[in-house]
Amino acid sequence: MTPGEFSVPKIQVSGDFKLGDVSGQAAIGENITQTVYKDCTFILPDGSNVHGKSWLYTQGIRPTTDPTNIFGRERELDKIDEFFKDIPALVITGYRGTGKSTLASMYLDRLGKRGTFVGMYWRKVDETIDISDVVGGFLTVVGKPIKDLGQYKIGDQLNLLFRELNAAPYFLVLDNFEIVLDSQTNVSQKPGFSELIEKANESAGRSRVLFTSWEYPASERGIRPKCYPIGGIDEAAAIQLLRKSGLTEHDNELKKVIELSGGHPLALILLVQIVKEGAETLSSILDDNTLWLGEKGEVAERILDKVYTERLNTEECRLLQYLSLLREPLPTRAIATIANDPGWTDIFIKKIASNLIRKSLLQKTGENYWEESLIQNYMYIKMFDKAKRHGFAYQYYLSLPMPKKRTNKEDLRFLIEAYYHACMAKEYDKAASIILDYNLHENLERFGEYRTLVEIYHKILPKDPLRETPLISNIQTHCSILGNLGVAYSTLSQERIAIEYYEKALEISQKVGDKHNESASFGNLGRAHILLGRPKDGIIYYEKALEIARQIGDRKAEGIRIGNIGNAYSDLGEKRTAIEYYEKAMKIAQEIGEIRNQGVWLGNIGNAYSILGEQRKAIECYGKAKEIALQIGDKQSECAWLGGLGNAYNNLGETEAAIEYFKKALEIAQKIGDKRNEGGLSGNIGCACYALRDIKNAITYFENALNIAQEIVDKLGELTWLGNIGNVYRTMGKRLEAVKYYERAVKIAKEIGDRRGEGTWLGGLGNAYRDLGEMGKTFEYYAKALKIAHEIGDRGNEGVWFNNLGNIFRDKKKYKEALSFYLLAKDIFTQIEDPDIETTESSLKNLKEELGEKEFEQLEAEVGPKKEEIIKKMLKEIDE
Repeated sequence: MTPGEFSVPKIQVSGDFKLGDVSGQAAIGENITQTVYKDCTFILPDGSNVHGKSWLYTQGIRPTTDPTNIFGRERELDKIDEFFKDIPALVITGYRGTGKSTLASMYLDRLGKRGTFVGMYWRKVDETIDISDVVGGFLTVVGKPIKDLGQYKIGDQLNLLFRELNAAPYFLVLDNFEIVLDSQTNVSQKPGFSELIEKANESAGRSRVLFTSWEYPASERGIRPKCYPIGGIDEAAAIQLLRKSGLTEHDNELKKVIELSGGHPLALILLVQIVKEGAETLSSILDDNTLWLGEKGEVAERILDKVYTERLNTEECRLLQYLSLLREPLPTRAIATIANDPGWTDIFIKKIASNLIRKSLLQKTGENYWEESLIQNYMYIKMFDKAKRHGFAYQYYLSLPMPKKRTNKEDLRFLIEAYYHACMAKEYDKAASIILDYNLHENLERFGEYRTLVEIYHKILPKDPLRETPLISNIQTHCSILGNLGVAYSTLSQERIAIEYYEKALEISQKVGDKHNESASFGNLGRAHILLGRPKDGIIYYEKALEIARQIGDRKAEGIRIGNIGNAYSDLGEKRTAIEYYEKAMKIAQEIGEIRNQGVWLGNIGNAYSILGEQRKAIECYGKAKEIALQIGDKQSECAWLGGLGNAYNNLGETEAAIEYFKKALEIAQKIGDKRNEGGLSGNIGCACYALRDIKNAITYFENALNIAQEIVDKLGELTWLGNIGNVYRTMGKRLEAVKYYERAVKIAKEIGDRRGEGTWLGGLGNAYRDLGEMGKTFEYYAKALKIAHEIGDRGNEGVWFNNLGNIFRDKKKYKEALSFYLLAKDIFTQIEDPDIETTESSLKNLKEELGEKEFEQLEAEVGPKKEEIIKKMLKEIDE
């Protein structure tokens, strides 16, 4: 391609794709309201192509720009052109009804004629939107959809979007952006939109982003796009509008009206309706001083009020009020449901709607009706029975057919709208049933929409959920919602907030005797304390949860609690005990047909075997667990078992294979925003790089892992990566730096009762002091590490410390003891197929060369049968 050229987009369309009038190349696809393509290549479902240079995509309402009804704005369009020569992002601001959206739509028409952008994307912002909707809609239309985009970190989603915006010139419009802004600060309260503003300002490449908003948006750091405030249309255009609408008054009167209204286009259009009805003259309206007080936007509302109170009949007022409830354009069926009146038939509604459209109070797109925001806001305030009508609205949405297969958030739209209206109707029990009975929460969890879940749960809780009276009458349901909210916060790595909700749920469930929620709350608290590095506390909570589950005969909960106790023992280093619990839990899962939990406990058994050094058993368990995760589409478990396979292969010395598994798992963790696993996998890659003596990458991955562990208060992770950074410094010859990191790791291990971690980094201190020539400290730390490894059944590290102690005794010329340690180490490494056997065999070879073959064989014959007795005696002396 030559400079300035861009490639013709290839757009993959779904099975319901319809190609409209070829002259205009209008297309309607899945989840697309209106799409107009010109000179594109469509890849149709049958594999054939339709070739057409640019496209326009519209999601939501885009105002029409019929030149017979739109007047003026050429100066404003030219001004926007000037702005975009120098800046990548612009926001058009102004009062409601001034025509911000119409101006943006007109500008798209202008750009479409030029063909300077490969594609243009219009997105109307509404209350349900999140950053995944914006990013996902754009990536879908450019033919690069991302499955489960909501599970990606927000930063990664925006990187994907702006990577495409830098690849070719696109023009994006985000209309009604004020919806996501806080009314006091003008900063978005929805995650991702603050970052979107900043990246639009800084990283848009040849693309351009246009916002429309009542208010001037800012990012959390105070960064704003260039602001272009607009007022009404100019005098000449306003006069043309009034004349075209049928006003024949003298120019002086028209100019006075334009001056008093500030040229507010909607105010002028509504004013025409008053005069055309014939009850009042323009002169008499001008003499009504109360109509023209205040800001120009307030003038428009006063004129609307006059139309409403003096020019509309009861049915017209009601129809406008009913539509004001809705957050999207809807057909007559929706209006009839909200009216709940047998007289409001399809024909009756269409007749009223036709009158309102003629009076410029109602809009229609296809078969759906909607209102300008100024009118919608005014009519909603006027409605006196909002709760009742919202109740009918949620009934309408629940009556709509739900997709049988739910694959993304869009498939849940009707449920989300039904839930919103149930909350607005203050029918909180019904709202809760929409979450639980329709599995809304489980679907959102599956799509990784945890931020949406937090927002939804809070709508049916009081402003202060931990202190105020519940809104839901069923206290058990209220407890479930509190617990679920805690789980959502936990998944977002906000563990301390999660604990507050778990404890409140526990308090309420105990008060009312709700054993099911009491057990769940104890279980959630156990998990939270495990994640905060407190496994002993976790066991206490889990055992209480298990006792209750057995009392009430909840087999599923019983299995989960048993498995969770296994997790806690695993964290304490007691792997054999952990395996016993996992096997009990897996047996229950098999008996009740819980396939997902079968995979979980299989994988956890794999973890335990891997740490115990039995890698072949671990690989077998991980492989079976991964297949289950793939079968049920469980990304988080797939990530975990890929990481487990990486660990097992790494332990077998197959480092390249290990790194491959770790990176696959890391990619999934980053996509689904799993900070805990992201940190762990970064550390595992660091370990593999360290094994390959790739020191630079090793320390980079370790430090990233340590930072994440500290950020999410993961004590187990923190001590692990502290110790590994100590290893790197030791390799670099910085032994005193290494000692500092090892000591910090040992301290944390003791604090949280992690005996395996304590033993590992005590051994690390032994290694560092050996390098420093301080053999007394070396022997002390190796002996302590060996004792812990022996007590907790950590066979791999037991072999390591046997070997290292053998080295110390060989240096002291105590060959009998040295050979005993080496032989025991060799036995262990042989049994567990540990690649460290090569180190011990090398030690034995060196000892043989040092003693001579004959003396070595005599010594081996002497100590071989008695090696364990010799070691027991020595360990006893160490204890004493």
